[in-house]
Amino acid sequence: MSRQPADCPEHVWASIGVTVLDGEVSRIWNCERCVAWTRERLDPNHRIDWETTALSQ
Repeated sequence: MSRQPADCPEHVWASIGVTVLDGEVSRIWNCERCVAWTRERLDPNHRIDWETTALSQ
């Protein structure tokens, strides 16, 4: 049976993906010990164009 968030002694967060909700880019985090999850909105001011990264090469 899955543990409820209130019963989790300490959340262990794992990133499970990135999505766009309501026009905002967000990273989704899931607790590995219970059913809790959260959404971290990514700051558009910190965005770097893909073409300028070494990863795009």
